[in-house]
Amino acid sequence: MKNINSTTILFLLLCLLFVTACKKDKDEPPVESGTIGGLTWVLSADGTLTINGKGEMPNIGQSQPWPRTITAVIIKNGVTSIGDSAFLRCTYLTSVTIPNSVTSIGVGAFSICIGLTSITIPNSVTSISSHAFSWCNSLTSITIPNSIINIEQGIFWGCTSLTSLTIPNSVKSIGSYTFYECTGLTSVTIPNSVTNIGGGAFASCTGLISVTIPNSVTFIGYQAFTFCNSLTSIDVDNSNTTYSSEDGVLFDKTKAILIQYPAGKTGAHYTIPSSVTNIRSGAFVECNGLTSVTIPNSVTDIESEIFVRCNGLTSVTIPNSITDIGYGTFSGCSSLASVIIPNSVTGIWFEAFKGCSSLTEVINESVIPQVIQADVFSHVDLSACTLRVPAISLDAYRTAEGWKDFGNIVAI
Repeated sequence: MKNINSTTILFLLLCLLFVTACKKDKDEPPVESGTIGGLTWVLSADGTLTINGKGEMPNIGQSQPWPRTITAVIIKNGVTSIGDSAFLRCTYLTSVTIPNSVTSIGVGAFSICIGLTSITIPNSVTSISSHAFSWCNSLTSITIPNSIINIEQGIFWGCTSLTSLTIPNSVKSIGSYTFYECTGLTSVTIPNSVTNIGGGAFASCTGLISVTIPNSVTFIGYQAFTFCNSLTSIDVDNSNTTYSSEDGVLFDKTKAILIQYPAGKTGAHYTIPSSVTNIRSGAFVECNGLTSVTIPNSVTDIESEIFVRCNGLTSVTIPNSITDIGYGTFSGCSSLASVIIPNSVTGIWFEAFKGCSSLTEVINESVIPQVIQADVFSHVDLSACTLRVPAISLDAYRTAEGWKDFGNIVAI
């Protein structure tokens, strides 16, 4: 038997490697490719999508040309935009490379990419459209470039793992619901360039502890900081000409409008300053530490949903300067046992006392029963509740819709 020399052994090893490689290629899924607008795309066997070409990526809508199982995206230099819904619901996506040629990111481009943990946006990007990264609930960090002027509506809505964020000095506007339900966000720095903070911008950021409003801000939308249960103070730069704060409570500059009482603020009782004439919608939402609130006679307007789900609130003083109790004003105040409605009140809007499950007594000083809807006291056991009214009005209340359902109607 002849000896097998080293050359033969090397040749056999090379043949074995070739056969193995061929078998591996045979087992792997086929490569996919296609075109979109003037761009081409290739999906490799490892789940990496590469997009090549010059110019804009078209808006895509609900049906992407590539599978939603992609794991990485590499956009090559030359591509100038990322279209609407380009990677919507690509739940396995963990890595994205955006080149300096890209100037815009479309509506919902990366929405519901729940595997995405971080992304770097280059300085070439000047526009990020609404909901671009909404519900990316694994996203822990993102770099907003200083080329961005407006942060559009709902861009980071539901990014629950985002813990901190620095907004660059280029930004002038923070859109409505931009950080809505970013429950992991504990701090945010609002730069002195920002003039507008949209409605609900930081609503339901339950981990947010404190906020400082710079002197540049001239507009804060409705309920910008509601449902922020850990928020203990909202501070305003003293040189701000539109807004002010007192003991961590947000007001307009003259303290005529109470805008937001921080939901995490300590203290069982709060007396609203006598300078206040208007209480903004949602001002005391879920302030569960409060047990009582005194509203001064200076207040003439209570907007809707003021004390929603203030579960610790047991009493509130409504002054006789109030003419309307707005929609859902005390909705869900499950500890509220008694309420006095002054004779100045002519309107009580729907669901005003919905879910006030501990309510046992309502004192209504109005001689003429207010016209109310049946749902004003929905989810309240009126059969176990006493209604006290002026003696001359007993018969009127006993036949009035919404009032006749009380189990016990007696004179004050």
